[in-house]
Amino acid sequence: MLNTFNDTLMAVNKWKPVQHYSDELKYRDDLLKYLIKELNSTAPYTYMPREKISIRLQEITGLCDITVAQRAVGIKMRMDLTEKSDVDRLIGQLVGYKSEYDDIIVVLVGKTDEKAYEYLKSQISTIIDNSYSAKQRIKLIRKDINIT
Repeated sequence: MLNTFNDTLMAVNKWKPVQHYSDELKYRDDLLKYLIKELNSTAPYTYMPREKISIRLQEITGLCDITVAQRAVGIKMRMDLTEKSDVDRLIGQLVGYKSEYDDIIVVLVGKTDEKAYEYLKSQISTIIDNSYSAKQRIKLIRKDINIT
């Protein structure tokens, strides 16, 4: 049985970018290619193919970078999170995404300042605490280089 959020979260956690990129869009494309293969492969411990999952780039402004299963999961890529203003902008985007997706995964790539990361975690906790939907999840995954 498919659990879209958990399967997507596990796949993103397993993902290793092919290389270090200087552009967020290249990380996005790398992750997209990986997810299409990983989430639509044979189910673990069986020879049965999984039900095909729609995984696509989101071209519409105001939505996450990658959409999984008709907006069941939105994936937001964020490169070089180094300033409080970067976090504030991202938090504003996440608040806007909440009404568009069942769950959201934020993937940090490039360089991330530890203070900015801790601030982001605290702000996401506030968003979740103030959410109308107690079931909605927002998860952070780090594929970045930690800078202090």
